[in-house]
Amino acid sequence: MLRAYVAAGFDPAAFWSLTPRLYFAQMQGARDRLQREQRDRSWLAWHVAALMRADQIPDFTQFVEGAAAKPQPPEVQKAMVLALARAWGADEVT
Repeated sequence: MLRAYVAAGFDPAAFWSLTPRLYFAQMQGARDRLQREQRDRSWLAWHVAALMRADQIPDFTQFVEGAAAKPQPPEVQKAMVLALARAWGADEVT
């Protein structure tokens, strides 16, 4: 178990203080991360190959998913700061 824990990229010194439940949760998280990284590499390889075959390279903004983020109005920013302050137990926000 220690060998698998270290192979997953975790600190061997932390292994001895883990409960079985924490060990399992960390190993599942590591597995999920590795699967996501593999999926990302596959996506990249597929798109590189597709772009190499393309007669014309698409515009970058059209190629990349999602639209550009719009700036938040000051009122929204202030409301978010106040909500965070309340959540963190601040008595007063200046």
